[in-house]
Amino acid sequence: MLGTTLHMMQGTPYVYEGEEIGMTNVHYTALDQYEDLESINAYQDLVTNEKIVPADKMLAYLSHISRDNARTPMQWDDSENAGFSAATPWFALNPNYTAINTEAALADPNSVFYYYQKLIALRHDSDLIKLGDFDLLDPDDVDVFAYKRHYNGQTLLVISNFTNSAVTRDYGQQQADTLLISNYDDDQGSVLRPYESKVYQFNH
Repeated sequence: MLGTTLHMMQGTPYVYEGEEIGMTNVHYTALDQYEDLESINAYQDLVTNEKIVPADKMLAYLSHISRDNARTPMQWDDSENAGFSAATPWFALNPNYTAINTEAALADPNSVFYYYQKLIALRHDSDLIKLGDFDLLDPDDVDVFAYKRHYNGQTLLVISNFTNSAVTRDYGQQQADTLLISNYDDDQGSVLRPYESKVYQFNH
């Protein structure tokens, strides 16, 4: 859903290492697992020096907001250290590397990796996606992020449900000429399932 939302926008999309296989942030539980000076200094200031945040609460904060959470080694396979190195890596591996790794992604035709390939191919082949303007729909909607792109008489409609519940939104998608891509196998029209993202094209 996030990949679809971003790759259909204007500008140049960036794919950060591991994003293309669905790697997730690690959540470290001890201060000595961090290398980021901003995180370590914040802990020292707020916990050790000023004593205004309890140690366990500060570690909980860091486990969600530290930059180190996204700096773990690339997860290549389910072998030792995710196939990254026989030596001890600079950062501890995310424990989920046995399930989320490149080898597993390449073996699964429905993986995040192959979905990203489709997104990138669409951008390469479509002037509408590369050059179209941007029209945000309903900016006050806190659950669904929807926008249109317009170029040379064509329109792109992107609808993404940012919640874990089904919602209903009607942006006229039933009149679209093509459903370009979706992260679900079928299209239920105005119904958006949890974290569903759909891209429609209108040629009129």
